[in-house]
Amino acid sequence: MSQTVKNAGRINQFREAVIKNLKRALPDVRDCSCQFGRFNLEELETQMLVAPAIRVAVLESRLNSVASGQQSADLHLGAFIITTGKERDVQSWLLAEAIAVLCHSGQLWGLTHLSAPRDVQIEPIISAAIKQRGVSISVVEWHQDLHHLGQDIFCDEGQLKTGLLSCDNESWDNEVCP
Repeated sequence: MSQTVKNAGRINQFREAVIKNLKRALPDVRDCSCQFGRFNLEELETQMLVAPAIRVAVLESRLNSVASGQQSADLHLGAFIITTGKERDVQSWLLAEAIAVLCHSGQLWGLTHLSAPRDVQIEPIISAAIKQRGVSISVVEWHQDLHHLGQDIFCDEGQLKTGLLSCDNESWDNEVCP
């Protein structure tokens, strides 16, 4: 997927900014990328992962209108941590703690127009099937308000910009509004 498509829209920009910051802060994590929805055993079986790995997901987005007519979203986020090996539980808790600490009250992930993280929690995801595979999965979840939704994705005519849904689009400079 092109970088332009990955960064189209505030929610995608936000998720990519979180991933970029986690990669920088946790250099020993071998695989850090986006996830659509919750990570579970089915995902583990269908995705090629190199542990330790982190998958960042927007789990829910509740929209709120503000007085200016703009939309804001209360985002519910999850950073899913996948570890393997003898020390998988120790590694999982270490990474979960590190991510939770990164979700401090001043954390804006290099962006503007968002609130500080809140309601940060760590939860191990346990199942017999996961334990049998020698894998630990845990999640750090938090909420963060994202403002100015829809910024830069619509033309003056109120239509979604051409090319945003195409994986072949490589540049905003090529955008043409009908």
